[in-house]
Amino acid sequence: MKRFTTAAALATAAALLFSACSSSYAVSSEDDIIAFLNSRNIAVTEGFTCKDVTIPEEFGDVYDRYNELQKSQGFDLSGYRSREAQVYTFGVISVRGEHTDNTEAHVMVCDGKIIGGDISSPALDGGMTGF
Repeated sequence: MKRFTTAAALATAAALLFSACSSSYAVSSEDDIIAFLNSRNIAVTEGFTCKDVTIPEEFGDVYDRYNELQKSQGFDLSGYRSREAQVYTFGVISVRGEHTDNTEAHVMVCDGKIIGGDISSPALDGGMTGF
C-alpha cells in the first residue's frame, strides 16, 4: 500500500508541475486575459485593442528572436505556423509592483488559448521582455 501511495503522490506532483509549466492558458474573454496578466503581477488599464495576425510559415530573424523570447517563458509559436491569431494590446500600469510609462502588454491568442506575448515599450528606445 505504501508503494501505491508514493506512486500516487509522485504522479500528483508531476501533474501539478506540468500544469504550472504548461503554456496552455484557455481564455474566452478579455477578463480572462486580464486575469492571466494579473497572475503574473502585471496591472493593465481598462480597454484594449485587438488585431488579427497570421503567424508566418517561415520565421525570419525577427520572428526567430521573438520565438526565443516565447520559449523562455514556456510558449512556442512553431506549432502555430500559418495560423491566424489575435493580438490583444493593453496599456500597462505596473509590472511586478513597479510603475511603468509608455508600456504595453501584447497577448497572442489562437483557438481560445494564450500562445505567447510580451511586455514592451513602443518608444524608439523601448525594450521588450516576457510576461
